[in-house]
Amino acid sequence: MSTVKVAQKLACSHCGETCPDESVTSGQHVFCCTGCKTVFDLLHDNGMESYYTQSERYSPGVSQKEGIQTDFSYLDQPEITAKVLDYSDGKMAWVTFRIPAIHCASCVWLLENLPKLNDHILQSHVYFDRREVTVRFNTERLKLSELAMLLSKIGYRPDLQLDKVTGKKSDPVDRALYLKIGVAGFAFGNIMLFSLPEYLSGSEGVDEQFRVLFGALNIILALPVFFYSSLDFFKPAWVSIRQRYWSMDIAISLGIFAMFFRSLYEISAGISGGYMDSFAMLVFLLLVGRLFQRKTFDQLSFERDYASYFPLSVTRITENEEEAVAATRVQEGDVLLIRQGELLPADAILMDKWVSLDYSFVTGEADPVTFGMGQTCFAGGKNTGTSVRFSVLRPVSTSYLTRLWNHKVFQKVQTGSLQSISQRFSRFFSPVVIVLAVLSGLFWLPESTSLAMNAFTAVLIVACPCALALSAPFSLGWATNLLARNQVYVKNGEVIERLAQSDALVFDKTGTLTRRDLGNVVYMGRDLTNAEKQSLLTVLRENTHPHGRSFYKWLASQVHTPDQNDLREYEEVSGEGVQGIVDHVLVRIGSAKWIGIHHSDQMKTEHPRLYFSFDDDIPGYVQLESAFRSGVQSMITRLKSTFTLFVLSGDNSRDLERVRAVFGSDSELYFSQNPQDKLQTIESIQNRGHKPVMIGDGLNDAGALKAGYVGISVAEDTSSFTPASDVIMSAEKVGELDKIIDYSKSTVNIIYISFAISLLYNVVGLAFAVTATLSPIICAIIMPVSSVSVIVFTSIATHVSARLKGVTA
Repeated sequence: MSTVKVAQKLACSHCGETCPDESVTSGQHVFCCTGCKTVFDLLHDNGMESYYTQSERYSPGVSQKEGIQTDFSYLDQPEITAKVLDYSDGKMAWVTFRIPAIHCASCVWLLENLPKLNDHILQSHVYFDRREVTVRFNTERLKLSELAMLLSKIGYRPDLQLDKVTGKKSDPVDRALYLKIGVAGFAFGNIMLFSLPEYLSGSEGVDEQFRVLFGALNIILALPVFFYSSLDFFKPAWVSIRQRYWSMDIAISLGIFAMFFRSLYEISAGISGGYMDSFAMLVFLLLVGRLFQRKTFDQLSFERDYASYFPLSVTRITENEEEAVAATRVQEGDVLLIRQGELLPADAILMDKWVSLDYSFVTGEADPVTFGMGQTCFAGGKNTGTSVRFSVLRPVSTSYLTRLWNHKVFQKVQTGSLQSISQRFSRFFSPVVIVLAVLSGLFWLPESTSLAMNAFTAVLIVACPCALALSAPFSLGWATNLLARNQVYVKNGEVIERLAQSDALVFDKTGTLTRRDLGNVVYMGRDLTNAEKQSLLTVLRENTHPHGRSFYKWLASQVHTPDQNDLREYEEVSGEGVQGIVDHVLVRIGSAKWIGIHHSDQMKTEHPRLYFSFDDDIPGYVQLESAFRSGVQSMITRLKSTFTLFVLSGDNSRDLERVRAVFGSDSELYFSQNPQDKLQTIESIQNRGHKPVMIGDGLNDAGALKAGYVGISVAEDTSSFTPASDVIMSAEKVGELDKIIDYSKSTVNIIYISFAISLLYNVVGLAFAVTATLSPIICAIIMPVSSVSVIVFTSIATHVSARLKGVTA
């Protein structure tokens, strides 16, 4: 166990901070406060001493001098608990806390080992970039307040802001940043004012007494800029050095140090008035640039706020009528009908006797959870039983659905992305710049110390990889935003890159190439009684297949006041049909083979048919006149020359010749494909060396969507949710897929062009910087301007490209 001895008495054994004279001691250990001793003893008693060995260079513990918050009892109030928890089934719950104190690998190690501190904590996972920890715990044995207390006790007090409870969004920009900008701006303006006499005095100079006075004032004004406003660069640079990681903040910090201490020396020695105005302006402009970046990121919804565009729809019941509405339009008090296999998009109260919900996407548990009438059901559960009604408790939490969509289970392992390339380039770029700055200083040192320092600082300031690092995020961010406006919702920027690299397109047929509202429904057979129509409606109510939905809508138009019949033993077989018992009668709907017809001429018909039976009675069938979606045929024609095309359909081959006429003889068409067949076909296509994009309707294509290089789920009037997809596309936009792919390729080209612009800037800037003739004030202006120029270029280029490619009007 790595500890600090009393002999080294000023270092706390837990947090490493300096201990006061009245230090708290325990054996061979010394602590700065009783809080640190408490945490140290807690970890020691639970056999977690290795927490202190996670870092060899510094003590990882969080100081407890501010005390431990002891009152979290308000979290146990039902109305507060329901808003704080991500999910709960009464026995087990998930909660996400923001922990500002997370700062190093030891923090991650400790928080992900919370189950060792309390047996009722089942799992914990840290999201370091967001300073968040998600905890799964047993609510029957551990209260939410006790969990918060445990985190606070070990030095990681949750940041329980009012917005977590009320749902109000807090200001995304750190208020401290505004204060630092204000301090730097105030100092810069006044230092410039005090420097004007020297700049305007010409060869005569300024009187000695005024030179000393103005110099002292400049130093006084520069101190808060150095010790406060510059902390945003010093802190991350120091963390990078301790973790042996090169970052751009190291180069920036060295430039700030060099300029400040050079000016301090020249003013104190009476050599000149120094460059405190340039120093203050540098920090001011850098902070303004950082604020601009944050504001732009917020505007572009980089934190996945585009989840508000989710085309996920749900069936809402109004005055005995059903309507499909976007999930984001669901309001408190709405009554939703959730069929088998559909996702509950909002926290709601169950209105029927019982429901079985599969929360495996949320919890990882395969066993469904059963709820009774009146119980609260959290969003994210998939209905595994018959259709039920819910009363919405609160509007859809799109951020929660985003977490579901981005669950780590469904992440694809990709390498060599544009963003990772720019990050790796930045890591190598910083040490090269430092070496170049040192060499430039050494070159000019024999001639003049002033020239050497000027060259050294100019190189450090000019050659910053900020603009390079911004190229990919801003280009991909704008592209994501513009595609969303076109009803194409991309999970993240890397998907656009993969879409641009694809070389094969694999289409599902029904619901993707063809419309789900399949035009005319023609019935052939004897007249059906109202009771028989009611029975068919009851069974079809559960089905989400496009054919079934079309038949259901047609029947609903024939029955004005549909009854709510009880349905038992409902079963759905992909590619075959559905069945269930209604009023003691077995109702089956599907293919001819599914209901027992083995000598049908169904295979020869132009349009698909759905047969149905009541026990052994087969009264007839309906013929569904399908049609290609608008623009699909012309799109396929445009894609033939550049992509290898495939069709994977769960239907039989009755439409083979019609589809062949559109796709041509070179395309591979597969029919009668079950979900496993589709998955294996995608894997086979990949084994040939292709990078296939799978386009499906999100119903029976989940495996294929996940296996594809890119998975595109087509959304129309169904609330079936496919977290495995990379893109959710409005069904109306399927005919514009070629334009979307072209725009993706154009976006990648824009990124490479912005890379070239950034590198050109650095080469030109360095060419002047190493000559020691580039003024520090010019350096301070050029650096943020370069970042802004890249942002402006990518913004304009992505918008112009979107218009040229027809992605936006």
